[in-house]
Amino acid sequence: MEQKREKQVKCIKNIWKRYFILLCFISTLFYGCTQKVGRIKGDIVPDEAFADASVARIDSILGFSYVWKFGRKKFGMMPEMRADLSGKVCIPDRIFLEGKWKIGNNIEKINIYSIEGKEYVYDKDTQNWKSGAKGSFPNPLEQLKLILSFGTFSFIKFERVNKIDCYLFSFKPNIYFLDPTEETKPFGYLWISVTEKLPRRVKVVSEKGIINWEMNLSAFNSFASITVSLKIQKIRIKGIEDRKKEIALIIERFSFLGYEKPEVFIEDNGDVVFAFRSEKLPESLIIDLLREGKVEFYIGTWPRDPIYKLKENPELVCENYGEGAKLFFERGIVTKPIIVVKRILSRSELDTFDLQNDILGKYSIYAYFKTEKSDSIKNIIADNKEEPLVVVVDGVAVSISRVRDTWLVENKIPIVQGLEGEESLPLFAKLRNEPLEKVYAFSWDNKEE
Repeated sequence: MEQKREKQVKCIKNIWKRYFILLCFISTLFYGCTQKVGRIKGDIVPDEAFADASVARIDSILGFSYVWKFGRKKFGMMPEMRADLSGKVCIPDRIFLEGKWKIGNNIEKINIYSIEGKEYVYDKDTQNWKSGAKGSFPNPLEQLKLILSFGTFSFIKFERVNKIDCYLFSFKPNIYFLDPTEETKPFGYLWISVTEKLPRRVKVVSEKGIINWEMNLSAFNSFASITVSLKIQKIRIKGIEDRKKEIALIIERFSFLGYEKPEVFIEDNGDVVFAFRSEKLPESLIIDLLREGKVEFYIGTWPRDPIYKLKENPELVCENYGEGAKLFFERGIVTKPIIVVKRILSRSELDTFDLQNDILGKYSIYAYFKTEKSDSIKNIIADNKEEPLVVVVDGVAVSISRVRDTWLVENKIPIVQGLEGEESLPLFAKLRNEPLEKVYAFSWDNKEE
């Protein structure tokens, strides 16, 4: 009997031992999974300074699209408020806003542009945009900055948002316009893209859910401006052969600069008419955007002769500087002459173009080399190191720099650096996609005032 009891005790102990081992194994798996959620790639844990810098970078991008929701339940003397909005922001002062806005029992549909401080409201009766009162609707860019203005960011964990790797921070929100006295005890969350280092999502909640505020940001730098569709302006272009391809490229160039997609009419004689709705459509911009987008790189030399003689006599340039030599002036500035003597690169060696801007609002454009061209690029750099490099786009010398070893390390070459937006953005609009087949002339077609 005693022997039987000992066997039972031993059996129970074995069962508990196996159970304990299994429990430890499951706990290990669970711990590993939970740790994976909060782990940062490369074990880099961002600090408050990183979050501050990411918020500050909002001012250095071209613009973004947004979906914005906020609301407040009625409490105390504060009426109920609710908004469901979306649109685009072009830094610093161009905004498109549409959606619904409710205060108390009043519900209003919003469809407005704010251009350099002036608002345009859509009139359903006339189907036109009309000037409205300044500051009559919430400004998404100002509200985003206001919400984040108190800072005090604290890192929580690594998290994916809309399939994007992000750092998640908590912060103290400035929710003054929803709760001036902070009676609702609000607290905020900020998701910053790991790769872009820009805010992707901002969310504010409060105890008992009295207030809420959320904005999701996307499409960074995918457009450079926003324009109001005030009037129809038509341009006519002759001689487009590959219509499908060329029309698409022309539309893409204008769209990047903020113009709405135009209506396109192909006439029996082959002419193509583009009908734009725009507040303005400068003739100089049209001429520029209808150029090829051809980019070439030359080795240059500084003129040794009087500039006025070289300007008057192109043959003298070839005689003194070699066959095919040509006089240029950087961005047309007469005090910056350069003579190109040898072409070393063309667009065929380049892959993609990138537009970057800094906190001062200056823009730079870079071109990335094709991987298969790395050996030839290496030889070009070795043969021409520290020589003057002249970048020519559509017959204009847009920049002069030096051939550098760093091109190989960074796999890119500067096209222009530190320019204002009106110079760099149309240039990038031509370079970001493939070039046009040729330079197109245009004429106004029943231009409407």
